[in-house]
Amino acid sequence: MTMLFSCHTESVKQNNDTGIKDLPLSITEDFLLTYTLNGNKVLSLSAPIMEDYSNKTDFQYQYFPKTFKVILTNKKTPDSTIITADRAYIYKKPDLTELIGHVKIRNTSGGSLETGLLYWDAQNNHIFGEEETLLQQNGERIQGTGFDSSLDFKNVRINKMSGEIKINQKNN
Repeated sequence: MTMLFSCHTESVKQNNDTGIKDLPLSITEDFLLTYTLNGNKVLSLSAPIMEDYSNKTDFQYQYFPKTFKVILTNKKTPDSTIITADRAYIYKKPDLTELIGHVKIRNTSGGSLETGLLYWDAQNNHIFGEEETLLQQNGERIQGTGFDSSLDFKNVRINKMSGEIKINQKNN
């Protein structure tokens, strides 16, 4: 009986121009994460590829180089929010998600936001960015450069804004 074993270890080599080459801890294809709370699905994250860099001691993150999609479901109401982007980074510290390219947020109450770059603090239900932004909700269409908002678009601040905004007027 003959047994053959082979081991292959990819070494990290020093590159004089760029420093040490970064290699992910793992690469996952057809990534799907479902988070439940008390038996109720509250978050579903999917992407064709996820690269995990949690092996980095100084700055841990996960990278989604292709499409990125999150569906958030409100456990108290039938409302849901869908977030999509061309690519994304989820940083461990600070606990922040960076969404890049054709970022869209849509909720079942009819609101939507589109921008090129967005930061999402999921812990505090907060989104912000400095790119051109289009917000549509309740028949309003607001454009601007730079924004700060809650994820449900209830507390919105848009810089350099223009668009169609409803104003309630009281007649005396």
